[in-house]
Amino acid sequence: MKKIIILLLVIICTGCSFNKEIKNNEEIKYDDSYIEIIPPNAIDFIKENDNEIILTLEEIEKYNEEIKTKTDSIFDLYKINKLTNEEISNLINKYKVPTLPKYNDLEEVTTSQINEMLDNRNLLNIADEVTVKKGIIVKRANLKSFPTAIHFYEQKGISNFDQIQETELHVNTPILIVHQSKDREYSFVIAYNYCGWVNNNDIALAKDEDWDYFINNNSFGIITLALLEIDNTILDMSTKLPYVEVTKDGYKFMLPVKGEDGFVTKKEIIISRDKAHIGYLPYNKRNVYIQAFKYEGIPYKWSGMDNGVDCSSYVANIFRTFGFMFPRNTAHQNSSVGEIIDLSNKSNLEKLNIIKGNETSLLYQVGHVMIYLGEKEGTFYVIHASGSTLQVSVTELNNSSYLNNINKLVLIR
Repeated sequence: MKKIIILLLVIICTGCSFNKEIKNNEEIKYDDSYIEIIPPNAIDFIKENDNEIILTLEEIEKYNEEIKTKTDSIFDLYKINKLTNEEISNLINKYKVPTLPKYNDLEEVTTSQINEMLDNRNLLNIADEVTVKKGIIVKRANLKSFPTAIHFYEQKGISNFDQIQETELHVNTPILIVHQSKDREYSFVIAYNYCGWVNNNDIALAKDEDWDYFINNNSFGIITLALLEIDNTILDMSTKLPYVEVTKDGYKFMLPVKGEDGFVTKKEIIISRDKAHIGYLPYNKRNVYIQAFKYEGIPYKWSGMDNGVDCSSYVANIFRTFGFMFPRNTAHQNSSVGEIIDLSNKSNLEKLNIIKGNETSLLYQVGHVMIYLGEKEGTFYVIHASGSTLQVSVTELNNSSYLNNINKLVLIR
């Protein structure tokens, strides 16, 4: 994947002198200031008062509770202990096989392959009542509609849209494991905002105490780069990890890894202080701009496949760095995540007049979401994971098809 190099424009690092001589057995205390990196293009939009806090963490937590009341797409993992055969079957059967023809890279998907895939769901072996198992994602995982390695691409040799790819799951995402495929290679899982099939290589079982350590740890940090690869593990922006301490080389975190017994275990990693932040980032416009532009140039990939992002995962990852827990898809986001202003019956001029002054708000059309950046000399700009440019990019909104189709302005405040 194309690597994006973000130029260092601003570094804030108070008391970061690490070159002093360290004596044996001497207790060394390192400053833990976050090193802020501003992508070059973000600076054009950041204004002087954009560091004012919009919502506190406590207010964001209340916000998340309100989101849960407005959508049925969020699962409360702590309230699910047992599921019936009917409940599990309904979750599995909600996914329909895409209409043919479809292509697995260069080969056309066959009816025989589809029948094998459907049989692999193992529906006849679901118990009358199933006690769910706790798990943790240990490798960036594809969550799919069906338990198969086959892709369902629209065109031969064009691999940016797999119709059975539902979403990506970040490392250290908590899941509930409810069923196994016939070949024992896949688990049907429930994450907080999606359910589907995940390869078992990407999952570790978790005992209650390990679940609490990795998921409910009050001492944590988040990844602030779009993508970070460490120890052959891809960490997405907003990936949350238990924080241990700050060292001369950076922050020490615990990475969840899969032990030989299949259960999660801990591995120490060091991440430099310009790539992670202790706790959530403060929610202000400045940080929205910074986090949004860190993705600029990252490939657009349907449902987060192949280490890319789509429009809704792009937005969700950015706002998760502040502590927001959004639904996964635009259809659920645009009805639950904020103060919704209907633009569907407005002219383009009326839309722009309403949008003006609401920088870093979200603009929705059917199946797509963008972040409004602001206005410069009469031109309005958005940034989004674009299916047209096939990357995260800035687009002029005036007189565009996007403006024609925008039907909602959502304020996150």
